[in-house]
Amino acid sequence: MRLLFSRNPLWGLFFLALGLLAFAQEDPVVAQVGPESLTRSQFELRFGLFAKGALRQLGLPDNQETRALLAQYRAPYLEALAEERALLQVARKRGFWPREEAVAKKVWELSEAFPSQEALLQALLQAGIPDLDAYRLLLSEAMALEALEAHYRQALRVSPAALKALWLLSPEYRHPTLYCARHILVPTLEAAKEVLARLAKGEAFAQVAQEVSQDPGSKEVGGDLGCEPEGTYIPAFEKALLGLKPGEVSPPVGTEFGFHVILLERTEPPGRYPLEEVAEEIAQGVEDLAWERLAKALIRPYPITLFPERL
Repeated sequence: MRLLFSRNPLWGLFFLALGLLAFAQEDPVVAQVGPESLTRSQFELRFGLFAKGALRQLGLPDNQETRALLAQYRAPYLEALAEERALLQVARKRGFWPREEAVAKKVWELSEAFPSQEALLQALLQAGIPDLDAYRLLLSEAMALEALEAHYRQALRVSPAALKALWLLSPEYRHPTLYCARHILVPTLEAAKEVLARLAKGEAFAQVAQEVSQDPGSKEVGGDLGCEPEGTYIPAFEKALLGLKPGEVSPPVGTEFGFHVILLERTEPPGRYPLEEVAEEIAQGVEDLAWERLAKALIRPYPITLFPERL
């Protein structure tokens, strides 16, 4: 019987077919993007990287419970990933795929930051990347997409005239009364009284703030909070601020953060934020929307079929 099996090539093909079928069932195609297939293992690698990044941004631990919170995003992520695969096909076809030596240089630069190859591989594993080959592929894809987008974004610049028109027509660039203020945050009422005593002697508010304020967001800029509308600050702070006249300093204001001494420098009447302050934001928004629509057009020749039930 053993001799019969070894001499009959059909048996070999039969068992090979069974093996391939088992592998296909274990790693099914979850999306067809033009001529290319996206398998579940490919999806899981990229969704795992997305999940790690999302949880890190949210300040949450990476465990089964928090991963379960992200389960609702698996199907939408599959759609986004399929569109990305189509853009990668566009990038390859149009010559934006990076050269091997460019990828190798970036891999070498990364490896130089680690004391050994083992340390690098361990860091990749902790990041959700199984090995260097997977990292090279992910890096190549990222470089290709970056090059493709940069090429087309050059043609999406917004003219000064269009910027001004959008600034004039967009209600989000109008503002109510703005309150331009500084504050000094200290831990105790006694410390706040000492601040007031120094200010009464003529010391500059900004200088005192740089020396004693415990607000890391404004200390280095002399307690400057910028110019903000009503509704920006916590109630106790805001009530004290709105009760001031320009140039006045508040008595100590207690909040959950400590005690504040507030200076209202000036108010600005309702109007528009200056064009020079918002021009970059307007241009970025227009260019982002234009690129999104252009990307949809670029991938149109690559039909996408999704199989979310196989995830």
